[in-house]
Amino acid sequence: MIVGMLLVIGGSIFIGLGLFDLNTAESMLVNPYAIGIMLTGAGIILILSGVYFLVRRIEKLLKNRNEDRGLTEIAYMRSRLEQGPKTVCLGGGTGLNCLLSGLRNYSNDITAVVSVADDGGSSGRLRSGFGLLPPGDIRNCISALSDAGSVMTDLMQYRFSEGEFAGHSFGNLMIMVLTKIKGSFGLAVREANRILNVRGQVLPATLDHVTLVATHEDGTKTTGQKNISSCGKPISGLDLKPASGETPPDVLEQIAASDLIVMGPGSLFTSIMPNLLASDVVKAITASRAKVFFVVNTVDQPGETKGFKVSDYIKATKRLAPGLRIDTALVNRYKPSASKMEPLAEKGIYLTEYDAEEVSSLGVEVRLREVINFENPEKHDAAKLAEALMEDWTENGD
Repeated sequence: MIVGMLLVIGGSIFIGLGLFDLNTAESMLVNPYAIGIMLTGAGIILILSGVYFLVRRIEKLLKNRNEDRGLTEIAYMRSRLEQGPKTVCLGGGTGLNCLLSGLRNYSNDITAVVSVADDGGSSGRLRSGFGLLPPGDIRNCISALSDAGSVMTDLMQYRFSEGEFAGHSFGNLMIMVLTKIKGSFGLAVREANRILNVRGQVLPATLDHVTLVATHEDGTKTTGQKNISSCGKPISGLDLKPASGETPPDVLEQIAASDLIVMGPGSLFTSIMPNLLASDVVKAITASRAKVFFVVNTVDQPGETKGFKVSDYIKATKRLAPGLRIDTALVNRYKPSASKMEPLAEKGIYLTEYDAEEVSSLGVEVRLREVINFENPEKHDAAKLAEALMEDWTENGD
């Protein structure tokens, strides 16, 4: 490109000689016009060639391996993602994983705040055996937001089926090893974010070891997330013991600076509420300029929210997190066929009923959309859920 520009300059000089200095042009053995045109043409060819190879080089740097999209599409997507809303999602379990899978297509600035009250499965074993904060939900969220490629995501989610590691996922073990290397769980999660090239960041709700304790209407108590989710008794109170845990400063900073805050979907008492039991989190959400959404589950959950209507979800959330601001409840309006719901009905699982009159008395706006997964009504459709949440952003032209 540099040589091409020099040739263009030289060609312009020769053309100038022919145009403005006729005596010099006539005394030259070779026509200066011809020389100028030849040099300028050669220079333009070199410049265009340079631009072509430069673009190809940039394309190789920007594209991931096995990337099928062209540079124009990649540049457009990155520009679009950079302009997306600064979003904070609070929850845990498969519900948060589904939400993040959809939102990653709208923004590069997503913060997933994940509950660390889990005490079942691989996470529970690592927690009791190594004193590690439960990594399972954090691993799932990192995988959902990762740009490291499908192979790396599959690696993080790979679960051993035999031997000493049976039941453990590779990602959980990796976070455990990173904790030993870095000296703290928080630094280990940050390093995992970096290694997996996360589109945003995943943060634990607290770095303290906490246990979830539920108080029932009859005055009895159930300890531990796993036990609470299966006890089947109405829950009137919820606490984290020995205390709610100190909220990391970066969590509060992200909430304060956010444009959009989303709570749910997921298990109300064991995945969503543990993030809201700290008063500083509730205050930060209420004081923020963000629009606050509560995503209501498509179906009830035996053991936790059996028979819950939309208003019950909102009432329970506000009761257990006093002062919490909820601007909009996102509710599914599509009713699957009886054949789709029959297998769930056999398990005592039913669609969440929208009791419009009762909800309106709670002062919460409702957004009714078809966000259910047609093939699996227990879950939301990730793409439709994200699209429904992003309506305000796209409508305002941001």
